[in-house]
Formats: sequence, structure tokens, C-alpha cells
Amino acid sequence: MSEKMRQKMRRTFLILLAAVVWSVALPIAAADEMNGTWSGPWYRGMSSGIMTLRIDASGKGLVQFTNLESFGENAVPLSKMEVGHKALKFSAAGAGAGVFVASSSLTSEGKVLKGAAQYEGFPIEFKLKRR
Repeated sequence: MSEKMRQKMRRTFLILLAAVVWSVALPIAAADEMNGTWSGPWYRGMSSGIMTLRIDASGKGLVQFTNLESFGENAVPLSKMEVGHKALKFSAAGAGAGVFVASSSLTSEGKVLKGAAQYEGFPIEFKLKRR
């Protein structure tokens, strides 16, 4: 094998390795910016309460509501969680028949997680701050 061929193979390998490292590092960095405990108001029509969202370093999370009776009072695990750059999508099944399905994004300062959701066919808005 010629020296040119070895150099080309080495370059291709390094590019492939860099792509793999990048594809693993980007989701981890995105998840890191969402880690922590977020809390703030949720609104559905004339109803409102406090929503608490906890996301840990392993990428798992819990959500809990006050005053959303059909969801229940206990924290429940997030499912179908997707973390992107300054964006978070997730769903959670509470005590009721419906599934809470949310899409949210960090504000430009990165201090507020603002989102919209559907639960039991009704729209819900929320605005959470990291504690």
C-alpha cells in the first residue's frame, strides 16, 4: 500500500472518529443545559398551578403539578424525552387517562424554560425557572 493511500485512510479515519465524538458530545451538552430543577406556573384556561420539572445528569426526569387534579399530586417519570439545543420535548402519564405532551425551549438568556403542552385535549402553557 502506498504512502498516499495510508495518509488518505488515516485522514478518513480521523474524520469519522471526529464525527462520532461530535454526535455523542452534542446531545450530552444539550442535556447538561437542561439539568436541574425547574419550577413555575402552568396555565390552562382559568386554571393554574405550579409545575416542577426535575432533570438529572443521566437524562431522566420527573414532573409534578399542583392544582391539576386529574394528573395527580405525585411526581411521575418523563417519557419520550428529546433534548436538543435549547429545546426539550417530553411526555408524562399521570394518574388520569390523558398523557401530558410538552414542547419547550430556553429563552435567549437560558434562565427560563417556556413551553406549551396538551393534556386531556386542552392546551397548557408553562414558564419555569431553574431553582
